Amino acid sequence: MLVTSTSPSTDEELSEVANFLRFFADELKLGICPEQAYKYALGKYNGILKPLFVEGARRLVIGAHPLKQVLRSIASSLNSLNSTYLLQLCCKFLEKDSMEAGRILLSMVRTLDENASLIKRRNNLLRAKTLKTKILSLATSLVLGYVAALTPLFAMLFLIRQQNIGEITTGLSLNPITFWPAIVSFFFIGILTAYQLTEFTEGESSWPMLFISALIFIITFLLTRSLLASLIW
Repeated sequence: MLVTSTSPSTDEELSEVANFLRFFADELKLGICPEQAYKYALGKYNGILKPLFVEGARRLVIGAHPLKQVLRSIASSLNSLNSTYLLQLCCKFLEKDSMEAGRILLSMVRTLDENASLIKRRNNLLRAKTLKTKILSLATSLVLGYVAALTPLFAMLFLIRQQNIGEITTGLSLNPITFWPAIVSFFFIGILTAYQLTEFTEGESSWPMLFISALIFIITFLLTRSLLASLIW
């Protein structure tokens, strides 16, 4: 397999192979023989895979290996299946005359560039949506924690509207145990919403987001309850 000081990802590797083949195709379009076009392309290419292509040139010149064999050898040294497939197609194109091979190869490289651009845009959109989903999930837990802490107050305000204030003042209480069904319901709604939204967006484990959402709910609930108690009492 290919070994470099900083091993490229498969996407980077494909991009580098495409860059080299773009130079190669430009030379072929001029009617230059494939072996000479390879050497000219190598002089223009300065990417991270240059040592690999230089080794190919050494085999081409010193070892007198056919260009197709050199390209297949390079393909076998790559990590990316797409890069390997691209070089194998290049070998087939070389069965045509140089100018025709150059046109076909350049067209294919341009298509790869367009696809890579579309994939990059898609990934950027997915990252943006993932970030928005996380923010919405955390905001939901925060709001529900706040509402859960205010549940006793909402209940007391409702009673105040139904009865005379003097009759119920002695019975007022902020004890959350009295309202535990509503508080627990808010808690589970918050963390399950965060879990499901994150799972749907990322397509991977969402347990970290569930834990963070639960923590935010609890902290918001305790802080709001403490503030409410100090204001009332």
